[in-house]
Amino acid sequence: MFLGTPHSGTNGVELVKLMNSVMSIFLETSETVLKHLKRNSEELYNIQESYISASRKIDAMFFYEAYKTPIIGGVKQLIVPRHSATAPGAAAEVLHADHCQMVKFIGKDNGNFKKVVSYMRKRVEDASKAVAAKWVLEDNHRGVERRGISASPSTVLFTLPPISRNYIERPGIHAMMSQKLLPADKKQHQPRCILHGMGGAGKTQLAANWIRTNVNRFTRVIIVDGSDQAQLEADLERSIRSVGPEYSKMTWKDAVSYLDGKERGWLLFIDNADSPILNLNPYLPSSPHGAVLITTRNKECTEYDPDGAIHVDGLEENEAVNLLHKVANISPTSTNKSLEIVKELGMLALAITQAGAYLLRTHRPLDTYLETFREHRGRILREISFRGTNYPFTTYAAFDMSFDELPRTTQEFMKICAFLNHSLIPVALFKRSIIAGFAAHTVLEAFPPPQSDQATINRLKEILGTSWDEFSFQCMIDAATQASLINVSVGNSGDLFYNVHPLLQTYIKDGPAKDRDEQYMSMTAQLLLGAIRPVEGTNAPHRELLSHINRIPLSVQSTNIPHALAFNEAYVSVGDWGVSQTLLETALRQIHCLSGQTNDESMRVTARLAFTMFRCGHVDKAEQAQREVLNIRLERLGKQHFDTINAMRDLAVTLDSRGQFDEAATMRREVLDFRLKLLGQQHTDTIIAMSDLAVTLRHCGQLEQAEMAEREVLKLSLAILGRKHQSTIMAMNNLALTLTQRGMVDEAEPMRREALDLCLDVFGSRHPFTISTMGNFAHTLRQRGKLDEAEQMDQKVLNLRLNILGSRHPGTIAAMKNLALTLRYRGQLDEAEKLEREVLALRIDILGRHHPATIKAMSNLTITLREQGKHEEVQRMKQETRVGPINST
Repeated sequence: MFLGTPHSGTNGVELVKLMNSVMSIFLETSETVLKHLKRNSEELYNIQESYISASRKIDAMFFYEAYKTPIIGGVKQLIVPRHSATAPGAAAEVLHADHCQMVKFIGKDNGNFKKVVSYMRKRVEDASKAVAAKWVLEDNHRGVERRGISASPSTVLFTLPPISRNYIERPGIHAMMSQKLLPADKKQHQPRCILHGMGGAGKTQLAANWIRTNVNRFTRVIIVDGSDQAQLEADLERSIRSVGPEYSKMTWKDAVSYLDGKERGWLLFIDNADSPILNLNPYLPSSPHGAVLITTRNKECTEYDPDGAIHVDGLEENEAVNLLHKVANISPTSTNKSLEIVKELGMLALAITQAGAYLLRTHRPLDTYLETFREHRGRILREISFRGTNYPFTTYAAFDMSFDELPRTTQEFMKICAFLNHSLIPVALFKRSIIAGFAAHTVLEAFPPPQSDQATINRLKEILGTSWDEFSFQCMIDAATQASLINVSVGNSGDLFYNVHPLLQTYIKDGPAKDRDEQYMSMTAQLLLGAIRPVEGTNAPHRELLSHINRIPLSVQSTNIPHALAFNEAYVSVGDWGVSQTLLETALRQIHCLSGQTNDESMRVTARLAFTMFRCGHVDKAEQAQREVLNIRLERLGKQHFDTINAMRDLAVTLDSRGQFDEAATMRREVLDFRLKLLGQQHTDTIIAMSDLAVTLRHCGQLEQAEMAEREVLKLSLAILGRKHQSTIMAMNNLALTLTQRGMVDEAEPMRREALDLCLDVFGSRHPFTISTMGNFAHTLRQRGKLDEAEQMDQKVLNLRLNILGSRHPGTIAAMKNLALTLRYRGQLDEAEKLEREVLALRIDILGRHHPATIKAMSNLTITLREQGKHEEVQRMKQETRVGPINST
């Protein structure tokens, strides 16, 4: 039994030699031993060769250290790495200690002490059986040369990595491995399977389990350790020497040649081939008469056979929950809490095993685990190990091995990514921000980006560069992708995205630089600010950023006025009005403190806030704020000023939505007259004013005038703005709606379809404008009697409205009303009644009993009730309308 013995040399020899030289001033010293302890020393090589030859009948156990040993100046180093502390093909176990502490047991309850003693007892008890088994194996190996194949159809060389008692089957990956390693068709090329993924994903366990299941399909299974080149060569060398005495002088090169020549039906398993500098090509036989299985964290290994690559990522939900329950030894009646836990752990097998181990030891209920985990996440994922698994590292220790090897700039890049959403990080984010110099967009000239941004910008430039250089940027990313710390995916449009495991993000945040998390959060916010720019015709760039912007706390987004206004531009672009309102309210308070409540900047932000409140359904507050802005503009600037006219237009939108059509029409005519006079008919602002007036004319029932105006608007929009511009698509929608109301549905339907197709192409399915266009198209389909398609479209609109806006938003309530109407037309009266009651209750609560929309909702419900034959309830509703509140349950 060996404990940390440096069979292939040790690290830190030069430092010890230096200390030895210093001590030689006072004492008599010698460097004889030290010179032989250097890595790759000839003396150790000869000893190793002798040991390999002499140890065939010896059942040895090699223990190696898990942690780096503190040296000088805070530096830590593995004194005897695993490949040096172990011998080729022999059993090995990790001790969770550094080199100095691995044999210093503090008591009988010490985990390392128990592990060493248990192996000593086992070796004593099983000695005779082990010796007999060795002789059987030796006889089998000698039979290989005599018969050309193994005497046993399933000879395994050497120790197969042990499978955890808590191993959970992963049938999807298992089936893919069989497909690649045991192809059904005739083999023209050597079957290869490369399991790649981040540490702790379960690659080795998957490989070992697959081999155990299929071992009889191969004449020999040769297992080699790919974590170190010397170890790999030693394992291959021993594989050929184990064939028989006549091969005792063969090298690893002979082993590869042997597999390429005489052998048939073999499987070569190279485990943990993680090093980015290790070239496996010389060690891979090319014969189609065998197969190769590789596990690796290094994604570049997939280049040895791209078709054989399998990415090992998180477990499936049922697999993850089963693993948690198995390790924790529990059988809960519900899996809800368990599912919540495994999702928090990113479905990573090792982390789930640690969580189960913690639950098993502490007997804590599932309900309280997440609270404890979030409070002590770093300690649990770094310190809690589980004896039921043979994986030698905790989750964070596994991450250490990959992260510590990254170049400094790549580490810094990963620290920024830790504060973004873990999935779909667009490469375009970095490109756009670098091109913009990482500077925030100036929304209002009175509030440019603060000078304090410059320090953060300079730090970003040190990491990401001062100009966009795709080659240099890719070189920085490559180190992380090679280590499987970043996965690259391709979007529908061909754009590239990065994906980072959520637990890796928490590992980075919990690391040594935890006290600098605030700095990296600020850098991430600045990176996003640099990418938020006005976009024409599409909000796709902002939609890509939204999940990442949402990871920045609102307190950070609204640190100052320029930042709050810039982040607000992104939220407005994607129609997230609730967050927009919060940011604008915060910015407005800051402006009031700096400049007062009635200055020009305050009025501009108030106007933006009023529009946002209107979109949130707070129409009373919106109208009040808009009237306040208009009155101040009239008082200070007069009626014939652009800012006054814009304030008038904003108020007219709200008035029109509230059914105050006369006042809205008057204001919109004034706006149109002003813009025609000063800007001309072909100016975009004039076209918008013409469209606004046409909408109000339609609402007033003046359909012929509205149609004439809308045809002119569409003609001008197509000529000036093009077919894909939002204003052009809106003009199509408006004209189609008027045509539908005039009964000209044959012309309206193809116009609606074209508008919807353009919206989906330009804005995506979740954009408010696209959703409105869907609703308009459903209305036309309903008018044409195409009720199946209309119902599907109405249901889709309602689902999107509920998901994005919530149940109390005017747009959501309108979507409920429209779906109920379609259901009534289809004769599904019970479903229609349920929706109409909900609509009526919301209208009364939000708008009051006497609002036109409330009265319309009541009318719709009574129509449905009458068609159901519920005449008594119809009469009761009419009575309640006259004498008291409506029962809207």
